[in-house]
Amino acid sequence: MKHLILHIFYQKQWVFLFCIFLFSACVTSKQINYLQELSKNQIPKDTLINLDYKIQRGDNLYIKIFSSDETANKIFNTTNSASTQLGTLYSYPVYEDGTIDIPFIEPVFVQGKTLRDAKNIIEEQLKKILSNVSVNTSILNKTFSIIGESGCGRYSMPKEKINIFQALALSGDLTTYADRKNIKIIRQTENGETKIHNIDIRNKDIINSEFYYIQPNDVIYVPHLTEKTFGITHFTGILSTTLSTISLIATIVNLGILLKPQ
Repeated sequence: MKHLILHIFYQKQWVFLFCIFLFSACVTSKQINYLQELSKNQIPKDTLINLDYKIQRGDNLYIKIFSSDETANKIFNTTNSASTQLGTLYSYPVYEDGTIDIPFIEPVFVQGKTLRDAKNIIEEQLKKILSNVSVNTSILNKTFSIIGESGCGRYSMPKEKINIFQALALSGDLTTYADRKNIKIIRQTENGETKIHNIDIRNKDIINSEFYYIQPNDVIYVPHLTEKTFGITHFTGILSTTLSTISLIATIVNLGILLKPQ
């Protein structure tokens, strides 16, 4: 009889530990809600300053040149040997040496420059041969990629700047099992270096981070929570699994009592 009582006790202990494990496997609202008050320390960064994109080798720049000279407009704003037609007549590739070729002026070094800097440099060069000139510049290859618990795909940036939430929305938002506190942004710098940054989009302070805005060529990796392995997300699922487990153990114990030799 003593051995039977100890056996039942250990079975109950096992059930108790199993219940604790199940509850720990539940995905909570704190794990999935965005913009929470998780930190009292504000990040002292100005996103508008830190996130100006720096031109890289391999980029394609849209460059439209305006001049009061109609002849110059026809020369610069038509297909030429310096530009490649990628859906537009005004696409200029950034070569491996960081330069672009514009007719009648020397190669312009733009690698590591912002679009505004590149615009000013090109205008200064063109003013050597044109009296009145203005330049519009933008990036043509504005795409980013998402992999992990938010699907997998490459997306075009619909406007000059999009934030991390807009980027994730393009892929259909995150799944319940996405680890929102450990999202990784893989970003290549203008010097060709690849860096990995961890961000927590549950924290509302993310809006002050320099990685709040996505840049062209970024890769966003969304890892999954460990809870995905067990596959329980809600309290009702845990309760149902726990009751089923207790019922199964009770049946086994009762069966053992019935079959135990008297």
